[in-house]
Amino acid sequence: MGAKVGGKKKGPMAEINVTPLVDVVLVLLIIFMVVTPMLSSGVDVKLPKAKTAQEEKDMGQNLVIGVKGDGSVYVDKKLVTLDTLVAEIDTVRANRSLVLKGDKVAKYGQVREVIDIIHEKIPGTDTMLLATEKLKTEGEK
Repeated sequence: MGAKVGGKKKGPMAEINVTPLVDVVLVLLIIFMVVTPMLSSGVDVKLPKAKTAQEEKDMGQNLVIGVKGDGSVYVDKKLVTLDTLVAEIDTVRANRSLVLKGDKVAKYGQVREVIDIIHEKIPGTDTMLLATEKLKTEGEK
């Protein structure tokens, strides 16, 4: 931090040094740019596209169940089997909504089996969110 001495008053002049402020803001910007993509929940899957999809940001408020194309099932980012699926959901759910991410190349039967297991074994799961990507129309980029 610097102060300017001199001028007609022969004393220190109070001026704000903006350089440290700009340095701090740029570092924070870089940190947020790096961290923001990591905030999405669950395992990464290629989502199917839908015309009626509504965009909603997931900041960890939902419990994500992912079904990959090879049939593997994940609760958040933890690989589970169909036998341990319910126990894992009960362990980490904590009154969060369930979001199902089905891989674009996953077979319908694989995803439906996960839905059926959750619906049968976990009371109060009549509603489940399905994650899709919004299908872009010709006017959108």
